[in-house]
Amino acid sequence: MTDHHHLTPAALLASHDSRLALVRQYANESDDGDFRTKWLSVLDRCAAWFSSMPLRPTEHAEPGGAFRATVEAAYFAMRLSGAQKFAADQTSERRRKLEPQYLYALFLAACCSRLDEPCRHFQFHRMRDGAEWVPAAHGAFGAWLGDDTYRVTRREAPLPSERMRTALLAREILGTERLGAFDSQVLTDLFGAINPDPRPAGLETLLHKVVRQAIETVTQFELKARRAAFAPDTTPAPSAQALAVDAITGASTPPAQARTETAPVPETGTATPVEVEQPETTTEADPSSPAGLHQAGSDASAQHRASPNAVQLDGARSLRKEAPAEDPFKAIAGTSNLMREFFKALSQDAAAGKTKVTRVEGKVAISKRSLGNYGIASETLIENLRKFKHLYKIVGQDILLVNEVGDLILPASQAPEA
Repeated sequence: MTDHHHLTPAALLASHDSRLALVRQYANESDDGDFRTKWLSVLDRCAAWFSSMPLRPTEHAEPGGAFRATVEAAYFAMRLSGAQKFAADQTSERRRKLEPQYLYALFLAACCSRLDEPCRHFQFHRMRDGAEWVPAAHGAFGAWLGDDTYRVTRREAPLPSERMRTALLAREILGTERLGAFDSQVLTDLFGAINPDPRPAGLETLLHKVVRQAIETVTQFELKARRAAFAPDTTPAPSAQALAVDAITGASTPPAQARTETAPVPETGTATPVEVEQPETTTEADPSSPAGLHQAGSDASAQHRASPNAVQLDGARSLRKEAPAEDPFKAIAGTSNLMREFFKALSQDAAAGKTKVTRVEGKVAISKRSLGNYGIASETLIENLRKFKHLYKIVGQDILLVNEVGDLILPASQAPEA
């Protein structure tokens, strides 16, 4: 059976420095002395209470796991408190007084909610005399154990959870002086939130809800981490000598190598190897001579044909972009985008035969009933037509346009008379 050793509170706190720094940020304590006296002293007592004991067989089961669960619960509780509004049913003056107390009570409830959880699942025996640790009688496990070792025995069945027992143990951790600084309402909610009921019945206080959510979050994170199974990598690691050889070879090899060209094989019945002899000396052509100019021009044209990205220029065409066609409705509608888009859509539909456009008294007539297809009311259209002087007159359900606009929408040769 394995002998377990005691862990000092200083060692346990040092192993959670990063998490405690986040707790301090949520506590909003700028003075280091105030943080140690008010907040860190509670965690120091919890570390002395738990020492190196685990929390549960399937959750935080390593040495010191119970204290790690306590720190994580305090962290998540402080993190969840940012979106909460405590004492919301009180007056503004009383709320300003109670809200800091509720934040501190939330931290205390999260720290003290797991005090008897290890004893529900395990039995702890001191190796020196075989005595079993009883929390209600012996107090903090670290002080009772001292420098001795201990052994852990798992219970056949976990003991039932008793919230009153946890609250009594929390009173020993917190002390009467600390509890006496709370308002009576906050103190009631504090002890009602210690070791929260996972399935609360009836009205649940906000403090109880946040502590319950924090402990559930800690449990879910731990169980998910334990369920994650990763297949081991069986690939052997390369030796240091192999890595050194690869590094030297990679440094000496040039990044690009010249491509070798093979001579074409003559199309005969039997393939015979062809040897190509390279002359030892080559004669350079003089660029000033006609032969040199011809050879240089041939090389340039060959390179031009071989390059797939060469741009073919047409001397008859200009590289300048052609100006886009002028919108005829832009000058008529002026700065009104509504009228310009309406005229364009009406002209396109009239040309395609999708809408009926006729001429009345020689003017292009638009039926008021067809305006619903363009998302514009007849009153709005008439008002804009009068504004830009495009309205000729209104005849019954028809709106007659002036020729300047009507001829653009439908030429006179295409529109039938009504």
